[in-house]
Amino acid sequence: MKTILLVSILILFVAVTLSVCTTGCNTNKQETTTANVPVMTAEKKQVIEQEISSLVKDFFQQVEKLDIETCMTYFKNTPDFQAVNPDGTLGDYDALKKLNADGFSQMKTLSVVPSKEVIRVLTDSLVLYTFSMEQKATLKTGQKLTFEHVAGTMLFAKINGAWKATFYHESAAPPVATKQ
Repeated sequence: MKTILLVSILILFVAVTLSVCTTGCNTNKQETTTANVPVMTAEKKQVIEQEISSLVKDFFQQVEKLDIETCMTYFKNTPDFQAVNPDGTLGDYDALKKLNADGFSQMKTLSVVPSKEVIRVLTDSLVLYTFSMEQKATLKTGQKLTFEHVAGTMLFAKINGAWKATFYHESAAPPVATKQ
């Protein structure tokens, strides 16, 4: 009797599971169908890549000038803005600005030597930019530091006709002090 009851429950369980899976699978297919997403032409993609390349070149020139106010104009100050700092902390626009302003205030010079960049156009108004570089800093104390491995990602959104970073993530190995 126990065996018949156990087999009946098992058969009922399998039947319900198959029914839920079949219904769920069909529902998911309908939900994941994409709407009419326009295909971007190669020319349009190339124009966007050139816009972002020029923009980040200008940005890194401002970084080398240690001009925090101008640097922050490349970012969009919104409640949704998010930054992941090299030390692993999360921050908003103001936290990113303060962290970099504190760093810039200790530096006499900073040079940025990009080694690789990847521009991935996601849509006509959304671009993922990834970079790796080396940075060399001379502190106001005269100490020289080299950040051999710095990598970052910026998510750019076209807002009111202008590209603005709405997300920033930077990772860096600890600096190496160089002899003076």
